[in-house]
Amino acid sequence: MTFAGCSKDLRELDKGETALAITASCIENLSELDGTSDGASFAWTSGTNKGTGSSISYSLALAKSGTSFGNAYLIPIGQGVYSLKYTQAEFNDILREELGLMPGVESKVDVRIIADVADGSVADQNADTAISVIPFEPVTTTLYLIGDATPNGWSADNATEMKRIKDGQFTWTGKMSKGGYKFITTLGSFVPSYNWNASGSAYSLVFRNSPDDPDEQFTITEAGSYTIAADLLHLLVTVTKGSEPPYDMIYFVGSFTDWNFEEMTKDPTNPFIFRMGRVLDWNGGGEFKFGTKSGECNNMYHPTQASAPYTWTEAMNDDTGDNKWSIPEDECGKPYKMALDITPGSENLQMGVFVPYEGMYLVGDATPNGWDIGNATPMVVVDAYNFTWTGNLVKGDLKFSCDKQSDWGGAWFMASEGEKEFAEGTEVITFVDKHIASNGDIDRKWNVKYAGKYTIELNQLTERMTVRKN
Repeated sequence: MTFAGCSKDLRELDKGETALAITASCIENLSELDGTSDGASFAWTSGTNKGTGSSISYSLALAKSGTSFGNAYLIPIGQGVYSLKYTQAEFNDILREELGLMPGVESKVDVRIIADVADGSVADQNADTAISVIPFEPVTTTLYLIGDATPNGWSADNATEMKRIKDGQFTWTGKMSKGGYKFITTLGSFVPSYNWNASGSAYSLVFRNSPDDPDEQFTITEAGSYTIAADLLHLLVTVTKGSEPPYDMIYFVGSFTDWNFEEMTKDPTNPFIFRMGRVLDWNGGGEFKFGTKSGECNNMYHPTQASAPYTWTEAMNDDTGDNKWSIPEDECGKPYKMALDITPGSENLQMGVFVPYEGMYLVGDATPNGWDIGNATPMVVVDAYNFTWTGNLVKGDLKFSCDKQSDWGGAWFMASEGEKEFAEGTEVITFVDKHIASNGDIDRKWNVKYAGKYTIELNQLTERMTVRKN
């Protein structure tokens, strides 16, 4: 609210015999859409101090019409102020919370200005007027996403909270699955809610205040990262699809895992690709597909045809049918590498039998034999897939050759990014086959910042490396 008046000494001069009078104006139909604009204004004359020179203090009283100000809302104003303003939102709060007026119903409000002269010999002065106004019901200050497309499903107790930007506007960014969603205002309660207005546009909202009201929902047709913005004042939803992968984790599921969910590895250079290297031992059925959430059998990736061979590349992500990839018993017991690409619109599986390399070699100026690939430092063979090496490294770069090709082509294990720090711990490493033309220019090395003795363990099937500094 805003006060306006004169800046002067609080000691009043002779006000003469000016009669106290008040004028009031108000937007009759208050609106939250215009909540910050002018809603009500009041102005009054000074009144009189009967020549005493005493100060005059003012108060404004608001009351339901016909109550004779018996239960009025009193606003102390002070001295030297002769007007008062409220925004529509501010005045609406007073009408609802202090006077108990009903939203959407026209009501009359009595207004009184009270002038209190400091000299007790001068009686208080009152001046009255009245206004008509229709308050509004403010929208909620909290909003939650709920539905099988949302991270927490249909749990009203655990619905996904949105961020309030300003009055009536909320936003949220995160991963959505295929399915339906709507908005609730209160945790633990399915009503009130904001639903899809089936008689409006695809993004129109309607307020639902009873379980008997229509319960239409919005729909996500393609899993992915989304920003959902809800404008409750204009009853509109804005949906923006992001460029992130639709899922943060993919799981290998099938008879090979006793239908348990095994995490795959996100490709270190492409977040849409998930990899796994595994010996697939026959365990009855030889079937598999890929899950998107541990333990849940909806929204899975599966082949576009039933009983597809593992060489079938076309994949899809929906709940249509129960297609699976299949490996016959005589092709089990072998190591396989698989890469599932979940890029929307081009989902595919690349899978094949892995033929392990017989050796693994350190190459680079950080290693004992430098960049002499013909004399590259060999790792110790542990088994068909695992290699280890312990020795001294100096400051510099390194990578791993699988076959010591003299033309620097061939197969390599490289870092996920150029000049990545060579550090203790386990990390996913990248297999680069330079026989593939598009891989010819890839050359990502680790950088050893701290010279010393290290132990390196490398698994060429699972594509992981563990480093320890001795």
